[in-house]
Amino acid sequence: MQYESQSQWMELGVSRKDKIIIWAVFPILGAVAGWFIPVLAEWIVALPWFPFQGVFKLVSSMHGAWGSTVMTALGLVGGGILSIIAVKESLQIRLSDREVRLKIHDEERVFARQEVAAIFLDRKQLVLLDMNGRELFRDEADGKSKAIAEAFIRAGYDWREQDPFAEEYARWVADAPGLSPGANALFLAREKAIDREDKEDAEDLRKELSKLGVTVRDEKKRQYWRMHGRRP
Repeated sequence: MQYESQSQWMELGVSRKDKIIIWAVFPILGAVAGWFIPVLAEWIVALPWFPFQGVFKLVSSMHGAWGSTVMTALGLVGGGILSIIAVKESLQIRLSDREVRLKIHDEERVFARQEVAAIFLDRKQLVLLDMNGRELFRDEADGKSKAIAEAFIRAGYDWREQDPFAEEYARWVADAPGLSPGANALFLAREKAIDREDKEDAEDLRKELSKLGVTVRDEKKRQYWRMHGRRP
């Protein structure tokens, strides 16, 4: 966790030190792997039952210093790309006693202090609730749970040790009673999105359900729901 000089702003998530490690380790590992790939390819070519022999024969033909140098460069670039992805997919949290700024996938969302009624961790996901119990935000948070909790408490937010609505969730089944036909249709579409591991579509459908007053929580491929409209 980092603190900006003596101000009230706090930062959590991937620290500058962590970023330096990510930017150093992934490219180095990629370069090392690239250097040894021609050697590994030669060994695989000797196994006629191994698939993709054409590809490995091509790689093994790049023997010697020149081939290893090329593969090392490619591994270095590949490691750099992985570093970029790792940083972009990590949730960055910046908060003060006035607002919370949450950035992931190059998208930043800002919530004023008065918008946020309660905050908690659902397993590894950071969840923010508004005054009506609606989820403002839910996504994976890096870092230690204790450090995250302490930061929000220090900034004066209502931190909860668990979901205040944990007992209100019901597992969704087809044509679930208590849900409108439209909501059930969205749940069915979302179930299919989860089965094909389409996270973007599943998240879009979660937002559509929220517009209908329904909060969704996932446990593996199972969907649970509750109606919002009550203070946490």
